[in-house]
Amino acid sequence: MSSRLAAFLNPRSVALVGCPSDLTRPGARPLLYLQKHGYPGQIYPVNPRHAEIGGLRAYPSLADLPERPDAVWVGVPGGDVPAVLEEAARLKIPNAIILTAGFGETDAAGRARQEALRAIADAAGMTVLGPNMLGFINCWDRVPLTFSPAGGIDRLIPGALGIASQSGALGGVVVNRAFDRMIGVSAMVSTGNEIGITVSECLEYFAEDPRTRAVALAAEGIRDGERFKAAAGRLLETGKPLVALKLGRSSAGRRNALTHTGALAGSHEAWRAVARQLSIVDVETFEELVEVAGFLSRERRSPRRGVGVLTTSGGASIMTADQLEARGLALPRLSASTGRALAALLPEYAVTRDNPVDVTAGLSEALFEQVLATVVGDERIDTVLTAVTGARGVERARNVARVAHAADKPVVVCWLGGSLTDAGISVLDTEGVACFRNPRTAALALAAARDFAAAQSAWARRNARWAALERARLRPPAARPGPLSYAEAAALARRAGIPLAPEALVATPAAAARAARRLGFPVVLKVVARDLPHKTEAGALALNLRTADEVSRAAGRLLTTARRYRAEGLLVQPMVDGVEVLVGVTRDPTFGPLLVVGAGGVQAELLGDTTARPLPVTRGEILAMLREVRSLGVLRGFRGAPAADVPALVAAIAGVARLAGALGERLQALDVNPIVVGARGRGAWAVDLLLETRPVAVR
Repeated sequence: MSSRLAAFLNPRSVALVGCPSDLTRPGARPLLYLQKHGYPGQIYPVNPRHAEIGGLRAYPSLADLPERPDAVWVGVPGGDVPAVLEEAARLKIPNAIILTAGFGETDAAGRARQEALRAIADAAGMTVLGPNMLGFINCWDRVPLTFSPAGGIDRLIPGALGIASQSGALGGVVVNRAFDRMIGVSAMVSTGNEIGITVSECLEYFAEDPRTRAVALAAEGIRDGERFKAAAGRLLETGKPLVALKLGRSSAGRRNALTHTGALAGSHEAWRAVARQLSIVDVETFEELVEVAGFLSRERRSPRRGVGVLTTSGGASIMTADQLEARGLALPRLSASTGRALAALLPEYAVTRDNPVDVTAGLSEALFEQVLATVVGDERIDTVLTAVTGARGVERARNVARVAHAADKPVVVCWLGGSLTDAGISVLDTEGVACFRNPRTAALALAAARDFAAAQSAWARRNARWAALERARLRPPAARPGPLSYAEAAALARRAGIPLAPEALVATPAAAARAARRLGFPVVLKVVARDLPHKTEAGALALNLRTADEVSRAAGRLLTTARRYRAEGLLVQPMVDGVEVLVGVTRDPTFGPLLVVGAGGVQAELLGDTTARPLPVTRGEILAMLREVRSLGVLRGFRGAPAADVPALVAAIAGVARLAGALGERLQALDVNPIVVGARGRGAWAVDLLLETRPVAVR
């Protein structure tokens, strides 16, 4: 566990600097909340203008306190923050929570002021939360040290959901919504500008906290990408799902993220790649964040065989089936014995006898309970979702809860409706029965539960693969950083196992003709130059040359073109037919090297149909990536064309990943576009290659 964060979230004493004597003012919230929820430690208001605040003795300064507190809450104007932090540093107070805004989220001057705070804290070894945040709420230990109105809720509900949020306001919203749905929270931490504690450190803490079973994250931008990936991986290892609402998806959102917390939101495609690899449940709304994370914090059983659906509406049954099947959740046929039992229970107008079971809205509550229990008892399904409508809330909710508590499999509810259903949903929330407001969220939660165990196993294999790559570094030639020559790049590619097409690098038309005779017609000729990434547009490519004369004439023409570039020569290759696939590695500024796969050749930029994963990857992930690129459906065969050699393609992509991993931090970018994939059994060949390195600081 992050020992410093464990101690940080459970201070034995707190000094509140800047706490006003007028308890109606917002600045008094931390004091009021601590008192309201029975914080067991000592509270020391610090305000030189008052001797007593909120029934407690107040002190002129931190130096006047009767003991050194474990934590200091800094709620003073921006200009006074450095002096308070310096005094805390002199007194060796280990922890500080800085509410005040106006630092790195504003402008260059604000960033400079923030760096000055960081320097004070770092020199003193002080753990700092903030600035520009609303504090934290530790529900288990009754420490609502926060400015958020969520701290003033009537009752803190301790539970298994950890919450990390860069935005204090949004962190409070998640707590509020969780408590409204009776979802218990272990702790909520808002991190703000993150000069000390980051959301990544919060994830590390929750991964080891025995009171946390799932984590909800509201993030604007990740500052420490490698640490974040490691922390999310640790959550995977410890069996704790991470559900994330990532802000800054739009260009306007990314601009606002920069001004709001001083964090670069980064590429959303890079975020999606990380989320896919680490099995982060990427949600889009607060409803999804709270309901999915709350479900995963309380339910460990998952639908592996399939879901049985019981509805009271034909429309609801269609909606629910659509959402479940869209996420690969099976709706198996019910057993014959279940069918007979339902036929004996249901009236003639409830004609449905299979999955989904639509009983319409006319059943009595007692009969509905019997039908639900019958569906739950079917051995072909291991989860039951009942999608109900209407206002008969309380009685139905109690009956559903009774069946759910007696069941040996998850029974979840999707209750469609508005205020008429509130009373019934409240009963289910109180009884701890998972209840969703719409079928999409329910399907998302069930799919996340199903996928989590497989994701844990895949993560372990990936880590083992990465360790092997770390032991097998390839050293690029000792040259200045930048694009490598083709000969240098090709040599490294072959060592990494990338299957390059047969080829010859030549300098004259005669040499090109000789090479073509040796390699076999037809051939392709291309200019090779470090500063020529797009050969087609530059007229630096000749295809389907079938005779030595054609090769000689084309070579002469291309050598004239080559004079405009720092050409290494002409590359002669046999024409290779098949599906063209782009494979490359780019370095994201936040998350590091990403493997990119998409439609290849001239289609790459036109279609933009790509997917990505952070390195390292497993072969299973590579297969998943190929399925995600819609235009690569042709690999499976299309309109009579044979299926492509997907195993050879996977091996080639694994070679690209191996080369990138072996180069490590020296890699800037790697482009293998295209890899041409023949029919099954014919192999896959890389026919173009660009490799760029970057300088790496000596450690």
